Amino acid sequence: MNKKIFIIKSLAIALMCTSLSCGKLDLLKNEQPEAIDAGANLKGMTIADFLKMDHSTDLTNLNLYGEVIKKAGLEDFLNQPEDYTVLLLTNQAVTNMVGSLGYTNLNDVPAIVLRNIVSDQIFKGRLRSFDLAIGETKKFETINGSFIYYTRSNTNSDEYVFTANNSTDLTSPSARIRSQNLEFKNGIAHVTDQFTFYKLKDAVPDAPSGSVGAQTDIINVAKDVYIQNGTANRNKNFNNATSIEMKNSNGKDVSVDRMGLFQFPLTTPSFGNKIGLAKINFYVFFTGLPSSLTAYAGADTDFDETTVTWTTAPTYDRVSLANISLAAGQTGWITMDVTSLVNQLYGSNKTFLNILMNHNNDNFVRIYPREFSAGNFKAYLSISSPPATILTFGNATPLNVIAKDGFAKLTTKQLKMNGADDKNISYIVNKLPTNGYFVKYGIPLPVNGSFSQADLTAGAIKYLYSGTGNADEIILEAKDNNGGFYNTPIKITVNIQ
Repeated sequence: MNKKIFIIKSLAIALMCTSLSCGKLDLLKNEQPEAIDAGANLKGMTIADFLKMDHSTDLTNLNLYGEVIKKAGLEDFLNQPEDYTVLLLTNQAVTNMVGSLGYTNLNDVPAIVLRNIVSDQIFKGRLRSFDLAIGETKKFETINGSFIYYTRSNTNSDEYVFTANNSTDLTSPSARIRSQNLEFKNGIAHVTDQFTFYKLKDAVPDAPSGSVGAQTDIINVAKDVYIQNGTANRNKNFNNATSIEMKNSNGKDVSVDRMGLFQFPLTTPSFGNKIGLAKINFYVFFTGLPSSLTAYAGADTDFDETTVTWTTAPTYDRVSLANISLAAGQTGWITMDVTSLVNQLYGSNKTFLNILMNHNNDNFVRIYPREFSAGNFKAYLSISSPPATILTFGNATPLNVIAKDGFAKLTTKQLKMNGADDKNISYIVNKLPTNGYFVKYGIPLPVNGSFSQADLTAGAIKYLYSGTGNADEIILEAKDNNGGFYNTPIKITVNIQ
């Protein structure tokens, strides 16, 4: 029997039940490869045909994704005869995507923003899980000029564990495929419960050269605790005075997943409103294996550290805020740059900063809480005034956008400062465009949001055209890694052609 005919039986049978009115669809699930004919129900239809079906009352959980494709204007694209591989998002994944894009519900997300992010999950050609060897990862260019990674791995019971964007090149969350190798007339689809997107690791700027601002304010952590997942633990409180534990099972056993949760009050800086540098500082006393420790921005909701649980903790932005590499057995103070977020919070008159933290290994990393050793190792936020800048002007030329394409990348051809390495030059958004959206790896940037010159060279920054108007502008401030601001704002004119 030829085992390269790898079809998900449950979906084919479920679709047949739909046509015979025999009840709700069974949950789509992975199957070991068998020579099972999926019939004409899938192979005879396009991906668009399938997504146009009413999935609101079945267990495929794909009805929201059908709405996404319709709103994004991709129905005709997914109906054409060329072969494409598409990552289908369940309702849960769509909800996570909407939150990561900065919106509260799907209806609020602009069509061009949806089209841009979903197009980064579609590429030309057919990829099945058995096309990869165990342990193999392949990178594919998407129809949007970005990339998506697919990896095949195995467990004792499943030799076809398939994941998207599970790569050390990325800091975006990976997505395990729930249902794989769905064969359509015009391509292959894989289904996931998790939202993932292409986001390269941020280029870490060099430490300040010593030319920091004249004043630095220290704000001590006010609340710190860890939260734990799993049926037996997600509603328990784990506040203690000796350790904040972090552990990441990478989906193998969520009952052991732990995240650190921290809150820093935001008081008005003693030196004025313009911040040169803001850093969170933690004392790590156990690392075990080498890890990449990652911080995420928590939602602007308060919590009680004596009662907070995994279930009640503030939600967090799936786009990483900052990350740092830890060596095995490393101890001591670590710092992460959070200047962009702190600037945004001050600009919105927020009164505290929530941080959630985890790392990338199935292994412990431990941080001292504020109660330990009379507070000698408590975490703190340091905010410094800006020094004189080392930057000099390079260029700021118009960005030309072809209306029918709907977007254009902003690169160093349009925007460039000199005087420091690309990773040491950042831009802060002072004014957003009015006829479009300004995004980093597909995620809309807010006022006071920032990106680096290294992001420009990586192709991470785009202008998305909303469909009205023939001109636009973006106003930015440039800053070096010491926190020094260039003396005048920079205007980028956008020409819609």
